[in-house]
Amino acid sequence: MTRKNIQLLAAVVVALVLLLLVLDTTDDGDTGQQERPLLAGFEAHANDARRIRVLRHEAEGLTLHREAEAWTVSARDGYPADIATLRQLVVALAEAGIVEDKTSNPDLYEHLAVDDPEDGGSGTKIEVSGEGFSYSVILGNRAQGDFRYARIPGQATSHLINRNPDVPENVEDWLVSGILDIPADRIRSAAISHADGETIVVNKDAEDLTDFTVLDVPEGRELSYATVGNGIAGALANLELEDVRTAVEPATDARLRFETWDGLALTVEVSAEDDQHWVTFAAAFVPPPADENAVDGAGDADPTPADPAADPAEADFAEADVELEAERINERVSGWQYRLPAFKKNLLTRRWEDILKSADDE
Repeated sequence: MTRKNIQLLAAVVVALVLLLLVLDTTDDGDTGQQERPLLAGFEAHANDARRIRVLRHEAEGLTLHREAEAWTVSARDGYPADIATLRQLVVALAEAGIVEDKTSNPDLYEHLAVDDPEDGGSGTKIEVSGEGFSYSVILGNRAQGDFRYARIPGQATSHLINRNPDVPENVEDWLVSGILDIPADRIRSAAISHADGETIVVNKDAEDLTDFTVLDVPEGRELSYATVGNGIAGALANLELEDVRTAVEPATDARLRFETWDGLALTVEVSAEDDQHWVTFAAAFVPPPADENAVDGAGDADPTPADPAADPAEADFAEADVELEAERINERVSGWQYRLPAFKKNLLTRRWEDILKSADDE
């Protein structure tokens, strides 16, 4: 092949590449589909949203309100909303672009689930508003993996969009789920007191021990297994709600007291109501007992601390941290009653028969 032919071939290749680029650009420019936002102008207002309403046919409507910088759920008396859940919805709507126009025939809306739920349709209607703006969209079925069908209320044409916003169906899934996270290795003691007087107490004699001791096991009975007390002590670890309501004052069926090595005390009250249970929490700072090893002989204090951490200034700082922790817990949980997962509720309401071997096995 001559030099001239090589140059000619190279020119043809370059021309074909440019043609492909022009065709791609022309296609996008002609349809404008990948460039068209679903909610034109919403991205500029997304951070200023003050109200979000979610509607489904034959389902409880959901309204979220923004108060200062906090979002709350109206259906749960203003309990805090989960910001991550809310944020992904708003971001997905702000970024959603139209991939392809779909049917404009109202008789076919139901096949894409973009019919209005307020008219008995099967779509999910989202309304986002703030000062001076309001946007609305009906989200339909998922399509092509991470895409979804959508339609703007009042417009005939439905669309395939390049986002698939997650819109939880249950009110509870919009709530901040975390309540407390007090790991068992921080707990010094835990006591369950039932309304009929039955009481179970577990504790550790030293912070570095792994397992808890169950005190005052009934005479002639044995624990179902040696570490059964660990479950009670760990009941407040990764504690999340299933539901929440404004606190009322039903009869208390079980009251618990948890105390940590650093002075955090938590009172938990469990109340049965019909076939459900509701739980309240309260926190306080209670200075932990003095270290008995710091006293020598006839009550004279050992002049040399065994541990640098025993420095009074550091101790005061640690106590201030725990006091602040108790205040923040109370700010979060005061005035609310929670429904917990069954396994957590069961740990908080243990009775002797739940942790002892059956009489036939002993």
